[in-house]
Amino acid sequence: MNISKTLIQKIRGLQTSKKVLVMGSAVIDVILQLDKLPVTGQDIMAEHKKTIVGGCAYNVTNILKQLNFKHDLIVPVGRGANADLIRKQLKDDNHDIVLEEDTQDNGWNLSIVEKGGERTFITIPGLELNWKSAWAEQIDLSPYDFICLSGYELEGSSGQVVLKTLESKAESCRIVLDPGPRVGYIGQEVWDKMFGRGTILHVNQGELNQLTGEQDVMNGARKAFQMTNQPVIVTLGKDGTLYYTAEGSEVLRVKK
Repeated sequence: MNISKTLIQKIRGLQTSKKVLVMGSAVIDVILQLDKLPVTGQDIMAEHKKTIVGGCAYNVTNILKQLNFKHDLIVPVGRGANADLIRKQLKDDNHDIVLEEDTQDNGWNLSIVEKGGERTFITIPGLELNWKSAWAEQIDLSPYDFICLSGYELEGSSGQVVLKTLESKAESCRIVLDPGPRVGYIGQEVWDKMFGRGTILHVNQGELNQLTGEQDVMNGARKAFQMTNQPVIVTLGKDGTLYYTAEGSEVLRVKK
């Protein structure tokens, strides 16, 4: 079976018939560029490239927009300098602001880009990592066929709030989870519940290893699939992306 051809056909069908909810965070991204990260105690100069609205959920919606998917975005917006920038950007992008809270500002992220392209991230969290139980009453999950989440929303006390919110999703609704670098910080109880809720995993090789304990990427993808019984997507950097399903698996190569 030509997995890539089948996948493309499925995506084209989803564009017109399905609706996606992206639920998570919007933060401020401050991007610096330098030759090499400093060692402890070193004093160096860097170039400020730009300051933009980012965050896992917000970035996903930009991709969905390019792919012409019907989608909505739900991110908490607080009170403060960061929240003001985020609020303006969301309004400019025609996103409804569903969750507003005046007790805390949104967080920000320092992205340091070295000359060779390697990126280092420092996150200063804010409201987006402190989900409130009361927010569940403001979120209607019934219209959605897919819900996209990142690992940041699932660690700590926020994880239990998000799990409670997900109880109202339709039975047929699938969760697309990108745990990211927080894969090792999500509690086992949360993982167990996520695995039982029709969760499609999107991970890189390092995250797959942490999640499954398998060094071999194919063995890891197979084990992850056995946990979820849903497709598993593993990004492989310059080598492309592994797509693992019940029908088979294929590495989708990067076009150069």
